[in-house]
Amino acid sequence: MMLFLHVGSRKVWISPATYHPDSNWVKQQGRNALMWLEDSGLEATHLIHDRDTKFTQAFDQLLQAAGVCIVKSPVQAPNANAFAEARIASVRRECLDHFMCFSLRHVDHIVQAFVDFSNEHRPHQRMGNRILSLQPKLKSHLSKQAESLRRIKRKSQLGGLLKHYYREAA
Repeated sequence: MMLFLHVGSRKVWISPATYHPDSNWVKQQGRNALMWLEDSGLEATHLIHDRDTKFTQAFDQLLQAAGVCIVKSPVQAPNANAFAEARIASVRRECLDHFMCFSLRHVDHIVQAFVDFSNEHRPHQRMGNRILSLQPKLKSHLSKQAESLRRIKRKSQLGGLLKHYYREAA
């Protein structure tokens, strides 16, 4: 798996897992990440990656052609990429530690459900405790009292590991 994190929005894209990552696979994930950025309406200005030999010059050129500045982290300095390291730890601790995965497809399903939940439903403290996908909506037609009377519903995913609460439609 390969993680791409848009720091400004805190949105994440994680590639499908593979048993044999090589430079061609990494380059393809770079293409996929650029498509995700375009589909999400996000702009990337910098990409920080470590000095793994899988990050070839072709990978860097692909992203530079899209207007992304490549920054290589210092040798043996995981804190130089703290945002990504924290998100990887979060995926492991909050999601993968709760499951026994039996195939790459199983891992991909679990991780994708977690990432979708994180991008669409989970409030992020650093972003004012807002849900990332929630756009400010005008609710002038609803009074506070009417909104408080609507029932609260819960949607569970991954066997109840992820829970999303929302108000029932009026």
